[in-house]
Amino acid sequence: MVNSEIPGKRATIHDVARAANVSPATVSLVVHDKGQLSKPTRERVMEAIDAVGYEPRRIEGRPRRRRQSMYCLVVDDIRNPYFHELYKGITDALDPAEAIVTIASTEDQIERQTLVLDNLAQSSVDGVIVVPASGAQPEDLEKLANTDIPHLLVVRNIGHGALDYIGGNPMLGTVMAAEHLIALGHRRIAFVGGYVNNFAFHERYVGFISTMMKHNIPVEDGFIVNGGSTKAFGREAASRLLNGPDRPTAFLGYNDLVAIGIMNAISDMGLMVGKDIAVVGYDDIPEAADQPVALTTIATPAYQLGKIVANSLSRMSMEAGRSPINITFPPTLVKRESCGATRYWKDGNDR
Repeated sequence: MVNSEIPGKRATIHDVARAANVSPATVSLVVHDKGQLSKPTRERVMEAIDAVGYEPRRIEGRPRRRRQSMYCLVVDDIRNPYFHELYKGITDALDPAEAIVTIASTEDQIERQTLVLDNLAQSSVDGVIVVPASGAQPEDLEKLANTDIPHLLVVRNIGHGALDYIGGNPMLGTVMAAEHLIALGHRRIAFVGGYVNNFAFHERYVGFISTMMKHNIPVEDGFIVNGGSTKAFGREAASRLLNGPDRPTAFLGYNDLVAIGIMNAISDMGLMVGKDIAVVGYDDIPEAADQPVALTTIATPAYQLGKIVANSLSRMSMEAGRSPINITFPPTLVKRESCGATRYWKDGNDR
């Protein structure tokens, strides 16, 4: 038996897959009597199930599959409007199937993420969509991975490997933002927000630093400020930099919430966003365009991303022997007034 090396450990779908020399997805198809598999393959998987003692998850007295499928979106911060749009895209895509989609927040804490995912691993949920907490590692999804529940990472990756992922390209997005500010003549650019143990922060930081290096522009001491992703953090960090002896002429916010906080700090000092100081955000949440000075930002449309996530997740358990999903959206730069872009529009340049 596969699990004889670890007495008392419950056999998983991965144990069956190894014993039968097939993919976990193929085992799932056999367990749920789906797909178009050959009779020998089905028989080999059934023999492996018996051999390792695998028992599919069940809620006592209730079958695993129901008329209405249920999915859960796990996010790191439910207050972020970007995830509201992501959720809407998922629910709209699944609406024809009358699926139920719940949402849970980890408050960007690994411990809470572990609690949420471990509970989902023991539930009858039909799929899980995870925006990982800062500092999450592949092993933090181990209990979920050892079930037959389809699951994937979205928005934020946690390294490159066998995990399914759908999201943007944060490094490329930040390169585009930095190139835009440099093209406008800025050299004193601050990068504000995010957490150093966050994979997306690392990617965006590398994009920013590499672009500055490409143009032989030094990054000033203190112009990299991390430790938060909220409006309040952006406002406080920008206020300190603006009150320093050599303030930045431009800010690149880790996300739109941070960037809006930065714009508030600029206004607090009686300066004009887009004229005295330029600001670029990241995400293009609806609130970005509704500011007194509309925010230039990097867009990876959350609603469209949600629809792709939903369609991919609903197909995952139906595909035998599939390769890991890795869909990366190309970001786009949305130019608005926070960088003084309107004068360029009037000159006839493209948006």
